[in-house]
Amino acid sequence: MTEQNPYDPAPYPGPQGQGGYPHPYPGQNPWYQQPPAASGLTKAAMIIGIVAIALAFIPVVGFISFILGPLALVLGIIGLVKRVPRKGFALTGVITGAAALIVCIIYVIIAVALANVVQNGMGETAPYTYSVTGDGAYTVDYTAENITSEKTEEIPGGEFTKDVTANSMLGTLTAHNAAGSSGDLSCTISKPDGSVVAKDSASGAGARVACLTGEGFNK
Repeated sequence: MTEQNPYDPAPYPGPQGQGGYPHPYPGQNPWYQQPPAASGLTKAAMIIGIVAIALAFIPVVGFISFILGPLALVLGIIGLVKRVPRKGFALTGVITGAAALIVCIIYVIIAVALANVVQNGMGETAPYTYSVTGDGAYTVDYTAENITSEKTEEIPGGEFTKDVTANSMLGTLTAHNAAGSSGDLSCTISKPDGSVVAKDSASGAGARVACLTGEGFNK
């Protein structure tokens, strides 16, 4: 009969795992499982959503988010409904996609409002008085109802005054000192009631002044 070596570990079985299989590492939890890998659906929802929200704040280019935002939103919702692994990725796609879409909608509302303002202003006219005063010779350029047709007059000095019916937003009055003239120069656009719509002044050789009937566009 062979005597058993008391230091031989063979007789002592290793730790048993589920189903009688030994643990790969001592002390490892037999029920431990690695988290499931993210699916392509949830990854796509998250990536597209992040790109959409990043582009949404860039003028002009941001309108691409009108496509990317809803796409990320739909993919994220599908991932949540089907309970695809990595729920957080799908949720990120839903949130960023929805945010990008909201930003784009706000841009559209602002753009439409501005377009309406410009369109309404382009068709409106009103009476104005154009005035320019200069110490020396100067050249006056101005537009009235037809904003694409500019009129020019050479003034030897003193005051230039013209009563016009001009576009209420884009009527222009500009003047600049002629060669050899370096005195003060000023322009004024006023309404029939005497209220001043625009005023500008400058001095020196080559001095230039500009006034615009659109009150919100003046300095």
